[in-house]
Amino acid sequence: MSEENEPLENTPEAGIQQLNLSYDKVQDRLLFRVGLSDNTEVALWFTYRFSRELWTVLNGEAHLPVPESFANEEVSDAVQQFQQEAEAAEALEQLDFVTEYAPREALRNDGVLLALSFKLSDDAKHLDISCLEEVAVNINLTPELVLATCNMLQLAAKEAGWVLSTTIPAIVIDESSVSKVLH
Repeated sequence: MSEENEPLENTPEAGIQQLNLSYDKVQDRLLFRVGLSDNTEVALWFTYRFSRELWTVLNGEAHLPVPESFANEEVSDAVQQFQQEAEAAEALEQLDFVTEYAPREALRNDGVLLALSFKLSDDAKHLDISCLEEVAVNINLTPELVLATCNMLQLAAKEAGWVLSTTIPAIVIDESSVSKVLH
């Protein structure tokens, strides 16, 4: 095994300080940057397909309002969904979307990674993203991070002219193809 493909076990875990998601017209992709407490960042390209699937899964946890969501709901389910959406909207007001993203000194990886697939843990506390070149990015999630990411996905997709659907199933990461892990 080459040194490039070895897991980054000696890389200490760092806490997430900032997230940034922006649309790049030239790449026709979203650039997701995660600013870490050790003054590094992880940068990932999200394609349209990946973004739709990620938003669908994360929004199931965040409960952000979706225009077509009441179409096939029972009244009691609709009331429960409305309450969850109201709580999500209230929580969104507490998050800081005004502070400008501060680029970090260095990337934890050799460049911007192309996200291929992901897996959200059953308890929605861990997001494992499989990237091109057999690199995996593991993100520990809090409810606030899920909510912030969903909101940023909606805003960036709107800027890109993309439609995020709630009917696309999540893709599952094939862990046997990943040999390099970033924390």
